[in-house]
Amino acid sequence: MTGKTDFKVGIATLEDAQGIMNAFKQNLIEARDIDEISKKQIEELEEQGFLRKEVNIEYYKKLIEDPNIEIYVAKNSTKKIIGFASIHRKKYNIIKVRDVIGNLSFENERTKNLLLNEDKEFAYLDQVSILPEYKRKGVGTAIFQKSLTLLDTPIVAFIVEKPLFNKASIYWHEYNGFEFSAISDSEYKGKAFKFQIFIHWNN
Repeated sequence: MTGKTDFKVGIATLEDAQGIMNAFKQNLIEARDIDEISKKQIEELEEQGFLRKEVNIEYYKKLIEDPNIEIYVAKNSTKKIIGFASIHRKKYNIIKVRDVIGNLSFENERTKNLLLNEDKEFAYLDQVSILPEYKRKGVGTAIFQKSLTLLDTPIVAFIVEKPLFNKASIYWHEYNGFEFSAISDSEYKGKAFKFQIFIHWNN
């Protein structure tokens, strides 16, 4: 991380939906576009990080209003949203996560038990997105550390390996205490994907 920036982290309100959407768009690579981008763009995306889930502003409004989901936002001194993270933490959301898990390869029985045993609970870190000019300045880490104060379960994250390897996301998760724990083959928007599953055990 380089440089220093002043910002505050809090839980999003409906007024923050547009700012969250703006931060989201800065890092979005739509699944249908992956086959069209150049080798240079691929290398840049892999090193800078990206998001793959195409959603609209109504999606974030629903998340903000959902009592079982938190969106944490970082705002600079002018109240501009410079980054956010969304975390699902209740059982019905985790069922959705388990439903999209494809063929799994596990590192150990502890991981297998957490992901597949319906009596086990975990939180799901869905998205982390920071404006490009604020990356590598501790914003994402500060947001995640704030979320840990309200979580008492392990936290699971999926990181794309194929068709586009999100190296930047791997580095960020490892830096913040996540461990590589499993691999999942799945499908998204009609395209084959391979995900690395990372877990923060939150002990």
